[in-house]
Amino acid sequence: MINKWSKLLPILLAVILVLAGCGSKDKQGAANSAGSGDTKPDKEVTLTFWHHYSTASPEEKTLKEVLIPKFEEENPGIKVKPVAFTWEDLHKKLQISGSAGELPDVARLDIIWVPEFQKSGLLQQLDAFEDFAEVSGGLLEGPLSTAKVGDHYYGLPLNTNTKVLFWNKEMLTQSGVEQAPETTEQFFEALGKIKSKYEKSWGFGEPALQGWNILPWIWSNGGDVLSPDFTTADGYLNSPATVDIITKLKTAFAAGQISGFKPGDVAVTEGHASGSYAMMAEGPWAVAQFQSQFPDFDVEMASFPKGSTGSIQVLGGEDIGIFSKDKQEESWKFVKFMVSEAAQVEMGKIGQIPVNLASMENADVKAIDYYPPFLEQLKTAKARPPVSAWPQIDGVINDAMSKIFMTDADVKTELDAAASAINALLKD
Repeated sequence: MINKWSKLLPILLAVILVLAGCGSKDKQGAANSAGSGDTKPDKEVTLTFWHHYSTASPEEKTLKEVLIPKFEEENPGIKVKPVAFTWEDLHKKLQISGSAGELPDVARLDIIWVPEFQKSGLLQQLDAFEDFAEVSGGLLEGPLSTAKVGDHYYGLPLNTNTKVLFWNKEMLTQSGVEQAPETTEQFFEALGKIKSKYEKSWGFGEPALQGWNILPWIWSNGGDVLSPDFTTADGYLNSPATVDIITKLKTAFAAGQISGFKPGDVAVTEGHASGSYAMMAEGPWAVAQFQSQFPDFDVEMASFPKGSTGSIQVLGGEDIGIFSKDKQEESWKFVKFMVSEAAQVEMGKIGQIPVNLASMENADVKAIDYYPPFLEQLKTAKARPPVSAWPQIDGVINDAMSKIFMTDADVKTELDAAASAINALLKD
C-alpha cells in the first residue's frame, strides 16, 4: 500500500499545482475583465475631432475641459484631439482635405453640409451600426431628419436652434411702439417710427444676406427658393411673393431703417445691446453673449413677425458625422457619447439647445429661462433644402441680395437671373 501511494503522490501534487495555477489565472482574468481602469489597453487610438465651436467660447471650454476628459475616462485607450476652425474655414478645410485624403475621424457639421459630403462619398453610413436605432430613437425627430440623405443616415444631430426676434423695449416704447411687432406689416411700420425717433440708429440689424438670413422673410411671406421636389428655382425664388418681400426689405434699407451687413457696420449683437439696432433676429447664443458682455442689458424676445403663411424661421443646428474608414468603432463610441444625455446636458447648460429627449427633462436644462421662446419658434422652423449643391446655391442667393440691396438693380430681374443660376447648379 505504501509503495502504491508513494508512486501516486507525485502525480496528485502535479495535478493540484496545475489546478491552482488555472484558478489563479481565472481570477486574474476576471479582475482584468471587470476593469478597475488601471490596466493598460492593448492599443491606444487617437481620434481627431474637427469642430467650429468658437475659440475660447463656453462651448469649446466645456468640450475640452468636461466632455473629452469624461469620454476618455469612460473609454480607456481612446484619446480625442479636438481641432477648432471657424465655420467657413471648417467647410473649406473638409472640402480640400476630402480631395487630399487627409480627413478627420469625426467632425461637427452644419446641417446643410451633410448632403454635400455624403454625395462626395466622404461620410460613413451610421445606420449600419447595430445599435443605431436605439441611439437615434432617443433624439428629436426634426433635427434627426437633417442627417438623412435618401434612405440612410450619415450623421446624428448634435444640437438644434433657430432664431427669434430680439427687441429693445425702451427704443420701441420711445418710438411709440408698445410691443414687439407680431406681423411683417407691423414690423415695417415700426421701422419708420424708430427711424423718426432715433435718426442715427436703425430699426433692424441684419448681419448677412445669405439663406440663413433671407429665407425666414421669404417663407413667412409665402415664397420659397426651390420647388417642393427641389428640382427648380424658377417660379419660386422669383415668384411674386418673394419679389414682394425682398422689395419691401430693400425699400427699408434705402430709407436707412435696416443695416448690419455692409463692411464696417456695427456688429449686430453688440449693436443691439448698445442701441444701434432696435431689433434683430438671432439664436440662443446671443443671450449667452449678452449675459457675459452686457449683463445690464434687458433682453426681450418674441416670435419672428408673421407673414401671410405664418412665422417661419430657419431650422439651424449641427450634426456630427464620421469620416474615418479605419477607426469606425472608436468614432461611433465618440459620436454616441456626444449625443448622450450627460453630454447634452453639459452643452445645454451653456446655450446649446439639446437634441437628446432625456436631457430636455433635466432640471438644469429646464432651469434656463430663455429657452422657451426658441422652443416655441422651433415648432414652425423650416430646414434649408437638403440638396448637395446648397452651399453653392447659398452663394448665388448672397450675391443676388447684395446686388439688390447695394445697387439700383431691379429686384425681379436679379431674382430671375439667380433662379437660372441655381437651376444650372441643380443639374450638375
